[in-house]
Amino acid sequence: MSNRWIEVAPRVWVRRLEELDQTLGLVIGDDSCLVIDTGINAEAGYEFATAIREKTDLPWQVVYTHDHFDHWFGTSAFGESAIWAVADGAHYVGFGDEQRKAWAARYRRDGREEDARRIARTKLVPPNCRVNGAVGLNLGGRTVVLRQVGLAHSDNDLVIEVPDAGVLFAGDLLENGAPPSYDGAFPYEWPQAVEYLLSWKPQVVVPGHGDPADYWWARAQARDLAEMARLCSEVAQGFLTEAEALAHNPFGEATMKSALKRCKELTPPPPEPAPQASAPASAATLPQPVIVYDIFDYNVDLTGR
Repeated sequence: MSNRWIEVAPRVWVRRLEELDQTLGLVIGDDSCLVIDTGINAEAGYEFATAIREKTDLPWQVVYTHDHFDHWFGTSAFGESAIWAVADGAHYVGFGDEQRKAWAARYRRDGREEDARRIARTKLVPPNCRVNGAVGLNLGGRTVVLRQVGLAHSDNDLVIEVPDAGVLFAGDLLENGAPPSYDGAFPYEWPQAVEYLLSWKPQVVVPGHGDPADYWWARAQARDLAEMARLCSEVAQGFLTEAEALAHNPFGEATMKSALKRCKELTPPPPEPAPQASAPASAATLPQPVIVYDIFDYNVDLTGR
């Protein structure tokens, strides 16, 4: 598969990438456009920015669907612009630096030295506009909604709704062609978040990885996420064994293991046992009661007189 554009609605485009089977987005208005995620490194971001300029010369804004590196490490290619996200800039820089080091090491272990160098020299560009709840952006003749999700795939997921086109950009809340990633996720809350986001029945749902699909595909995946949450809960309560959950789940053994592990990480430790009361002393060592007798001087007349 080569990098290519897919128009999912009038002036709403999806950019499909070979690397990580990633899906980026572009929404064009009359006055400006919105860039949805930017790719895995500066070079990838430059290629994406160049492809966008083949579609439009309007000024752009950028939005990050969440803080995983493959969704925002390409932003340096976009120059000065508004960058929207849920988490703040300090979080993005700190977590981004950790990911940059970890992925550079991973690429080197895999023998991908040039990819390691690309990600190591990528400049991190944190967001400068905060999304808290929902924000409507007027692109000129078209308003898009940036919506904070809550706990789901991460603790800072954000989706983009294009109501006039019936399109939902779901980020990594949904993936097409690969199982969802539970590393750092919130398995119990995740399906509830997706069900809520689908309540307006978008005609097209764009996942963070894989091809765009329709509302009914998204509903099916939401049900699978709910089944994963149910299995995790039943294992935690002792109704199922882990082996049973691994054998009977919608996404496969490796994903189920990851979800169960994550649930254990999120389970608070049991409370400290209350201190035991000291055992009562034996009767032989108890202090003896003090009995006080009141002595009355009285006579009882038994003669009845």
